[in-house]
Amino acid sequence: MSIELDVGTGGKVIRTRQTSDGAVSGEHTQIVEPVPADYVTEILRGNISGLSMFSAMGERESIGTTLTGEDLWRGNQLTPAPTSHILIPTPADAGEQMTIVSEDADDDGDPVGTGARTVRVHYCDDAGDAQLEDVTLNGTTPVDTVATDIRFVQSIHVLTVGSIGVAAGHIKIYKTGSVGLVYNMIAAGNNMSLVPHRMVPLAKTLYLHGWHATEGAGKRGAVRLRSTDHLGILLPGVFIFKDIAYLNKVATGHYVLAHKVPALSIVKVSVWATAVNAEVSASWMGVLVDD
Repeated sequence: MSIELDVGTGGKVIRTRQTSDGAVSGEHTQIVEPVPADYVTEILRGNISGLSMFSAMGERESIGTTLTGEDLWRGNQLTPAPTSHILIPTPADAGEQMTIVSEDADDDGDPVGTGARTVRVHYCDDAGDAQLEDVTLNGTTPVDTVATDIRFVQSIHVLTVGSIGVAAGHIKIYKTGSVGLVYNMIAAGNNMSLVPHRMVPLAKTLYLHGWHATEGAGKRGAVRLRSTDHLGILLPGVFIFKDIAYLNKVATGHYVLAHKVPALSIVKVSVWATAVNAEVSASWMGVLVDD
């Protein structure tokens, strides 16, 4: 009878075979194998099939004391103001064609401008599958997406840029023909959207692992992470709280979560402030698992 022993040493696992009387069998030499790195690193390296990281971050300044709370994005800085900058509207389940435009002529890909030139849109289509489309900007002239079935905008980021290295003006994406229905944006001086809202893609389950939030202006507010599900059941249009932090010029630090979020649920962060002009940032992360 033999017993296999795993002994960690120097970043290796040494496996030996040992007889019942304690003697090491001469027939079984040591096998040295690398010790796996931490769980998240292994996912990022693509070493765990069916798993991928899923995260978001965002910010908002000049937050008001709205009863319904205010979603964490800079939509309140857009000109003209969106139909709703308090709560980001949700596109139709059947999907929509969308339009992208900048507030500055220097965000232009043809002829090339000094700001953002091309952007990539990450989105879920009408079925809920993850997709992407690259769009060449035309300054203050709107450019329509090729896709007509965009169900949810996950994020947008700059692909190519001019000499200033960032967007020259606010860049927004909205429903084609309805300029007020803005779904996401890149703020001037940035090169990616800071909107911590995501839809869990079709045939995936999100396991929320942690989040972080800050308030920087000394204006007390409740920062709430929420999603359109409860106890693993999808509740379209109903954003159920997943966690909350009351903040007043302080940061939470990383806070551990343990929530299971089903496919097609929307995760977002909103703020209920008790005084005007709060400034809040937040981020969250989790793991997407193939169903």
